[in-house]
Amino acid sequence: MSWYGKVSFGALVAAVLGSPVGCALTSKAEVYAPRYFSPEPVIGARSAKVAEKLELRLGQVSSASHLDERIAYRVGGAEMGFYEDQRWSENPEAYLRRALERDLFQDRGLSRIVSGPSPILDVELTAFEELRGQPTQARVAVTFSLRDDRYSFAERSFDLTRPLVQRTGADAAQRLAETLTRTLDEAVHLVGDEVVANLRAAHAAPPNAASP
Repeated sequence: MSWYGKVSFGALVAAVLGSPVGCALTSKAEVYAPRYFSPEPVIGARSAKVAEKLELRLGQVSSASHLDERIAYRVGGAEMGFYEDQRWSENPEAYLRRALERDLFQDRGLSRIVSGPSPILDVELTAFEELRGQPTQARVAVTFSLRDDRYSFAERSFDLTRPLVQRTGADAAQRLAETLTRTLDEAVHLVGDEVVANLRAAHAAPPNAASP
């Protein structure tokens, strides 16, 4: 290599090492450690048990395709983003399923059917996010369908927004997780109330009544 080539190569190395890229190459990489949250509700006041024997099969419990372990936030009406450093310990639909099982079968005492003819409940979680604004809120939206093998005789959606809880010593991420937990539990209670009302109506109908 000529003297000119050595000088040019040395200048290139010095320029790279002096640049932000060079600093990143020679510095120790920052450790990336996301925080994980689990929206499992604190056991408190639960739904009252039903007096009559009502049967139900819990069908498909799902979530919108964009809902995964990353905690989601919404800016305005349509723009969404995700926190890479704040995550759920499981996909949100797992928490929804457990909350439904607890409310319907443990607290209310519905008879759980696993096969054969029975009303079937399908539930989808369509929003589980931070809603940015003044003030910042938590948003939970669920859609459910109560059906049999032929007909869907009850369909409804609940879209709940709640201001973040205020708790001493908790940062914004902790308060968001806690508020989403409470709001999800509230949505599940609303679904349970609707399901019980429809099951009671069907249970009280004459045996020869036509399906809706």
